[in-house]
Amino acid sequence: MRRIFQIADNEAECWLTHDGRSFILNTPDNALSCQLDPSGRPGGYVLKARRGVHELRLAVGPEATFVHMNGRTFEVGRVDPAERLAGRDGATGDDRLLAPMPGVVVSVAVKPGDVVTEGQPLLVIESMKLETTLTAPRDGVIAEMPFAEGDSFGLKDVLAQLAPEEE
Repeated sequence: MRRIFQIADNEAECWLTHDGRSFILNTPDNALSCQLDPSGRPGGYVLKARRGVHELRLAVGPEATFVHMNGRTFEVGRVDPAERLAGRDGATGDDRLLAPMPGVVVSVAVKPGDVVTEGQPLLVIESMKLETTLTAPRDGVIAEMPFAEGDSFGLKDVLAQLAPEEE
């Protein structure tokens, strides 16, 4: 089955097949033979692809998967094809940053009233021993930061909210 994934602002359509020996990650333009094996650590895997071997950790949430590899963390979102066909991209237009999974706030870099720029770090969260930095989706003013360092939060809790844009 074809899927649409989103990393940052880039979308990729892909699907998996199997040739009897290994999985093949297919895109409309390419095919990559790969193998993903558990490493024995919680959430840990070994990815073998293109003659390279990479250790990584995965944390899977209901709306995104977080991949920690080579010292970086990537949030891989899933685009619902039904919403795409209906003309919606699944994005929230109300400038809220929602928790992709339950976790704990590690640090908070801004407070209500602060002016922020797109991509500026707002807070760092930890879910399943994986730290993720959440950034401002656009330039604006912080309206709400409901959690402090050390606070626990649940799935889809509002972690930050920007003030509405003035028209």
